[in-house]
Amino acid sequence: MYSKPFPCRFPPCNASYQRKEHRRRHEARHSRGQVFKCTTCDQQFGRSDTLRRHMRSMHGVEAPARIKFACTSCRNQKARCQEDEDEGQQVGDLSGSTDSGPVAHPSPTHPKASRSEKERHYISLYFRLFHPYWRFIHQGSFKESAETPLLVQSMVVIGLWLSNEDNAQSRAIALHNVLSSAIHQQREIWDASESERACSSCSWPIPTYQAILLHIIFAILYKDRGALGLDLRPALSGADAELLRRLVVSCKKLGMLYYPNMLARYCRNDLPSYVWVSIEEVKRFNIALYKVCTACSGKGCGTGVLDTTKASSRELRAQDLQFPLPKNTPLWNAVGRADWVSVATEEVHRHILDETLEHEWISKSAHVLEALDAA
Repeated sequence: MYSKPFPCRFPPCNASYQRKEHRRRHEARHSRGQVFKCTTCDQQFGRSDTLRRHMRSMHGVEAPARIKFACTSCRNQKARCQEDEDEGQQVGDLSGSTDSGPVAHPSPTHPKASRSEKERHYISLYFRLFHPYWRFIHQGSFKESAETPLLVQSMVVIGLWLSNEDNAQSRAIALHNVLSSAIHQQREIWDASESERACSSCSWPIPTYQAILLHIIFAILYKDRGALGLDLRPALSGADAELLRRLVVSCKKLGMLYYPNMLARYCRNDLPSYVWVSIEEVKRFNIALYKVCTACSGKGCGTGVLDTTKASSRELRAQDLQFPLPKNTPLWNAVGRADWVSVATEEVHRHILDETLEHEWISKSAHVLEALDAA
C-alpha cells in the first residue's frame, strides 16, 4: 500500500499525511487533547459523538456537521484538502464557494448521507412559508443533500420555528445558537472585511453568505418580536450587528454588488440557464441584504447607544446596487422542468455576458429609493 511521506511521530498512532502542515495540525491534537464544547450550555466532551448525543438528549437538536477547514495551501490552490482528521473523513472547504458560481456545487468524493425526513420536512416548510417573502435561494436547483451544511441548517432553523410543533421555537433557538458558533469559527473562510487582498476575482462563498443572512433574519424574528421602536425598525444585538457589518463589507470588497463582475465569472461556453440562475441568485441575495440593512439602519448595537461608526460601516445604500433588478420572477420560481420551459424567455437561452445594461442599474434610481426611505 502507498505510504504517505509524513507519518505521525506520536506512538502508537499510525496516521500519515501527504503534507507536513497536515501532520503538524494532527500532532497538535496529541499534545493538547481535543475538546468538543456544547455551544448551548458550555459543557465539554472528549468525543464528538458524545457531544451529539448530549445535543439530542438535552437540547432536542441535532448538532450540525462540524465545520472543517482546508489548509492554507489547498485553499489557495482550490483543491480538496486530504487531511484525515479525527473521524477519518475527507476535509474540505464546506463554505460552498466556487469560482464558477453558486448553483453547481462540487460533488464530494464520498456521497453524503441523505438528510433526515425531519430536516426535509423543515426545509419544505421553509420554502412554503418563508421563501415567498425572501426569495434569494433558488428553489428549482436546491438539493439539500448537496448543499453546504451551514445553509441547510440555517433553513432548518426557520422551518422549525414556523412549524408550530411542541417546543419547536426553543429547539430553533438552540440550533440557531449552535450555528452562531459555527459561523464565527468559519470566519477565515468567508470574512473578507479585513483582508487586504480581497477583490472581485476571489471566490464568492454565496451559500455561506445566504446562511449568514438567514441567521441574521432569524435573530430579528425571535429577539425583537413586538419590540420595535417608533420608527418600526428592529434592533440587532452587538454580535449580530457586527456580523451584518462584516457581511456587508465582505460583499463590497469582493465586488459582488457590481454587475460587470457578476458577468465576468462566466464564459460563452457555460450553460446559459446555469449562468442566468447564478447571476439572478447573486442579485436577489444583494437585494435581500439591502432590505435587512435598511430595516436595521438608524438603530444602535443593542446597547441603546448609537454607534455611528459601526452603523455606517454596515450600511448598504441603493447607490451601491450597481446591477439591474432581477428579471422574470415566474422563471425564478419555476421548480419543475415543465414550469421552466413554459416561462423561459429568449434572454435565458442566449449569452449576454457583454451587455452591462448600465442604464438599468438600481443605483441609477438610488435618489428616488433613498428619498422614499427618508420620508
